[in-house]
Amino acid sequence: MSENGRFIDNSNGTITDTKMNVMWRKTDSFQDNKKWLNWFKGQDFVEIANLERISGYEDWRFPTEEEAWSLFDLEKINTDKYGDEIYLDPVFEPGSAGTTWTLEEKDSSALIIQYEDGQKVWPSKYANMNMAYRMVRKIS
Repeated sequence: MSENGRFIDNSNGTITDTKMNVMWRKTDSFQDNKKWLNWFKGQDFVEIANLERISGYEDWRFPTEEEAWSLFDLEKINTDKYGDEIYLDPVFEPGSAGTTWTLEEKDSSALIIQYEDGQKVWPSKYANMNMAYRMVRKIS
């Protein structure tokens, strides 16, 4: 459990987020497959995860802006794949990409939340550079 009780480690590769009423994967796509993924490849990865019932579920998806942004917390320190500090609760596995794609789209761009600095950026959905995502699912 996280220090403030918001996150609960379910010991099956998932984290329950009691504030947002969702379940996160404990790792991001970079940690899972050691590759950067553009937005489209990320969609494929989610589809495969659902077919394989990762952690026993088949309703994984990209987070909304609100869900992804809620993870950015200046009081929580974790480390990214380079060993640099990011503002993500340490209940999540260290060594992540430090970013996540979201569901939000504008033309050929999609929103990314950066956990190293809290920036919200709109790269091309085809961008591959240092891009990853964290899967999430709604819980009842």
